[in-house]
Amino acid sequence: MSRSGNHQAINDLDGVLTKTASLHTVAWKLFDGLLKQRAAAIGEALAAFDIDSDHRRYVDGKLRYDGVSDLLASRGIELPIGILQDLPGTLSAHRLGKLKNQ
Repeated sequence: MSRSGNHQAINDLDGVLTKTASLHTVAWKLFDGLLKQRAAAIGEALAAFDIDSDHRRYVDGKLRYDGVSDLLASRGIELPIGILQDLPGTLSAHRLGKLKNQ
């Protein structure tokens, strides 16, 4: 919570006042499509995103873009961080983070 004058604001509601954590976890499944494409391109099997273990290990409690980068790095994939204004079609941690939110 932050204070500004006589006003208070809650900055992050996930799992605090609302039960949205499970929705966010499911949204991270967007990585399965990317992992399948990557696996086909390199001719190797890549493990799909596992909601239980991968979310806790690589995503939970981190900034969205750090979670994106850490998850992909766990599969040997490195992407540029990019910028918040990355356009559709750009393959970056910021763009994937935006897609997760959509």
